[in-house]
Amino acid sequence: MKTFIACLGTETNSFSSMPTGMQTFRDSMYYERDATNHPPNTFSLPLHVWRKKTEERQGEVVESIAAFAQPGGVTVRSVYEGLRDTILADLKAALPVDIVLLSLHGAMTAEGHDDCEGDFLARVREIIGPGVVLGAELDLHCSITPVMTDAADVLVLFKEYPHTDVGPRAEELFDICVRTHAGDIKPVMAVHDCKMISTWRTPFEPMKTVVAEMQAAEGQGDVLSVSFAHGFPWQDVAHTSAKML
Repeated sequence: MKTFIACLGTETNSFSSMPTGMQTFRDSMYYERDATNHPPNTFSLPLHVWRKKTEERQGEVVESIAAFAQPGGVTVRSVYEGLRDTILADLKAALPVDIVLLSLHGAMTAEGHDDCEGDFLARVREIIGPGVVLGAELDLHCSITPVMTDAADVLVLFKEYPHTDVGPRAEELFDICVRTHAGDIKPVMAVHDCKMISTWRTPFEPMKTVVAEMQAAEGQGDVLSVSFAHGFPWQDVAHTSAKML
């Protein structure tokens, strides 16, 4: 099994007049294909998990860049496209691969790209074709768009805010993708728009019970995974809304 891993993201406040440039990525997190050689943080931790679990199966890992900027204004177009295209070039060079796993945010907007994650996932799909499993782990403050669900096989979100379950969700995504690659399952995503914009703290009620019920539903019948996308209220784009996945 050959797994390709990478990270790209930021949380975009569309109302901010301060653009997110390359220096912000470098000041926040930017690793050139060696993130798993450094101590993990929230968005590089999934790469550590995916490398470990692939290598435990005697598989091969191809690691691309890991770039993540602190929350800020709209990302400069050339910066987003440059980082995106670097990962895509690494992916092309790595072919053939069996599984592609990406650590993203889900609320990244750049100049000319309201849905960076959808754009990125769609371009990855164009490269790998329909037979390779494509999965992404997302921050729960994300927008789930039709482009994202059309391109990916599996999307798994953090369940907790504050984000205390990044590692377990990375393991969950990996396990579902491996089962998909083996042909044991064929995931299908269904999204319900809650038509709400707000913020929810999961350690407290009523969200504590909502999260518990989501976890209890997993494994029941044909349910593989349940995620609640809180949305990001300061990302002013078409699909900003809380959604159940």
